[in-house]
Amino acid sequence: MTADRIPQSAKFPIRSSVRIKGSGTLRAFQLPDRLRFPPSEEQVACGGQTDLVRRITFSVQGDVIYELESAPGMWQEQLLEKHVTYSPLPPHVQEALKGIEPSHDGELLYYPCRAVLKSGEACDTVYIVSENPYIKYWGVYPENDRGKRWIKMEDIAEVAESPLRLPAQFANEIYRNGESGMGYTIFTVVFSDGSRQAYGMGNAVDFVRYPNGKGPRNVVAVIPHEGRNDTTRVDGSDYCWCLYSA
Repeated sequence: MTADRIPQSAKFPIRSSVRIKGSGTLRAFQLPDRLRFPPSEEQVACGGQTDLVRRITFSVQGDVIYELESAPGMWQEQLLEKHVTYSPLPPHVQEALKGIEPSHDGELLYYPCRAVLKSGEACDTVYIVSENPYIKYWGVYPENDRGKRWIKMEDIAEVAESPLRLPAQFANEIYRNGESGMGYTIFTVVFSDGSRQAYGMGNAVDFVRYPNGKGPRNVVAVIPHEGRNDTTRVDGSDYCWCLYSA
């Protein structure tokens, strides 16, 4: 065993809470040459479950191996992910959301908000979303996705309407029309003065970078999938996810 493969280097400490990755991901790790110790069918059936780390060992080759309290077998690090327990909506956030019209992507309900944290930091681009429909749609929790930023519900002091969101009726129209390509969405926003701005972003489309002097009240229409060849096309705003337990 190499010197850098000591128990302290394990990603998940003993007694820490972990989530077993989804069954589809586990099945992919059954393919040849993916893992030294691929998951069994019994382990695949445990996909998505949460568990506690009971014991940490190392293979002769230095692989970190976990034993869990409930799920059977030996688990390599690649099959597990950090588990965060989400808080329910606190009363002050629940009350604030009554005044914010959500957008809909199928069964997924988004609340695009401005959030002020207890630290005093403010963010105009926060998606507040229920945990279960989020994971059903996105497939990976934000804390386990390097491409996503997230904040905890219990850190939020205030919630208000975001000055950078698309009005819900227009965001819903884009969602209804689906992706423009694999993993991305292109659309054009039409403003009340007749000007237009093309945007390109992923599959969450509520937050846009408005031109100077414009905001949600100036939007009069959206044109899904238009703007692919527009040289003035801009990206959407960066945003954070905030999940809650329903």
